[in-house]
Amino acid sequence: MMSLDAPLDTTGESAPLSDVPRERYEVFRHPRRLYLLEFLDDNGRQSLADLTTELLERAGADPSNGQRRHEVRIDLVHAHLPKLDAAGLVDWDLETGAELVGEPPATPAIFSTLLEADHDVEELVSEVVDPVRLRLLELVDDDQPRSLEELASTLAACESAAPADPERAKIVLHHSHLPALEGVDLLTYDRDSRQVAVADDSAR
Repeated sequence: MMSLDAPLDTTGESAPLSDVPRERYEVFRHPRRLYLLEFLDDNGRQSLADLTTELLERAGADPSNGQRRHEVRIDLVHAHLPKLDAAGLVDWDLETGAELVGEPPATPAIFSTLLEADHDVEELVSEVVDPVRLRLLELVDDDQPRSLEELASTLAACESAAPADPERAKIVLHHSHLPALEGVDLLTYDRDSRQVAVADDSAR
């Protein structure tokens, strides 16, 4: 059995993201795309005007400011909506607006967790956007802690970005993914009992 104290070996197999389509996780790398996915999931098809207003209000800006509306609309039309469309997540056009049509690489609840956490959103997104970490956030729910062994076995069997060997998956979780998610107060990891739980709201 491989010890968790063994150094993290990243040379013996392909990089964690090498077998994962870039669009599966790249769409999460900007807070506005998180807001869009969450908003469209909650509200169905929305016009570009409504999306523009929502993004401005989320940012605490005046939605009636013509210059700001123009800037956000340009950002939507030329950057964020095309990326979501290319990932197969959103159908959109200038006339009818945008609608969520594909299954995002994480559940809508994960969007809310990321957006509501007491951290700078861009910093949080840069730390969390990884197929294994997103899947971990889905696997660890509020009901009860999960063991490191259980999580490693599940990821090895179901997540192509994780090592296929459960023992190696345990080491990667122990050294990399769990400390990263604990560092942004989304999960807690007890290294003695090797139990993983959702962080208390008070810790966020």
